[in-house]
Amino acid sequence: MTILYIALGLLGLGVVVFVHELGHFLAAKAAGITVEAFSVGWGPKLLSYTKGDTEYRLSLFLFVGGYCKLKGEELFRHAVEHSEDSVPFEKGSLFSVSPLKRIATYFAGPSSNFLFAILVLSIVWLVGFSIRTYDSRIILLSEYAEDGRTDYPANLAGLRSGDRIVAIDGRTIEHYRDLQEAITPNPGREITL
Repeated sequence: MTILYIALGLLGLGVVVFVHELGHFLAAKAAGITVEAFSVGWGPKLLSYTKGDTEYRLSLFLFVGGYCKLKGEELFRHAVEHSEDSVPFEKGSLFSVSPLKRIATYFAGPSSNFLFAILVLSIVWLVGFSIRTYDSRIILLSEYAEDGRTDYPANLAGLRSGDRIVAIDGRTIEHYRDLQEAITPNPGREITL
C-alpha cells in the first residue's frame, strides 16, 4: 500500500509540474517569446519531436520535474559574466519583449497551479467525497486529566465515558465531527443532549 501512495504522490507531483510549466509555455508563446524546449520530466530525453521552433520532450524522470526552455534565458547570465552594459537583442528571445511580458511569463506558472487547484477542488466538491470520522461516543476528560477534578461540565451533566450522543439541541448527531461542530461554537452555553 505504501508503494501505491508513493506512486500516486509522484503522479500528482508530475501533474502539478506539468500544469506549472504549461502555464509558462502558453504565456511565453502569447508574449512572442520562442520556447526552445518543453520537457515533461528531467534527465536524458527518451522521446522528442520538433514542431515549429519548439522541441517537445519526454524525459527519463517523468514525475519529478519538467521545464520550459525559453530562447535567450542565458543571455542575461552571459552579459553579467562578460560585464556587458546590456543584454544582447535577439528576436524572439526572453529579453526582446517588454518587462511586463517577461513578468507575465514567469507569473503564469504559479498562477496556473493556483487556477488548477481551484478547478480540482471544485470538481471534488461537486462529485462529493467521504470523510472518515469516529463514532459520536464520548470520553470524559476527568478520567485522563491528572488534576483530579470532577467538576467538568460533562461530569456535572451526568455523562459517562462511552455514552453516545445522538442529538444536541434537536440537531441529529451521527459522527464525532458532528459532535464537535455542535459543541465548539457554544462555549459556556447550556445545551440539550
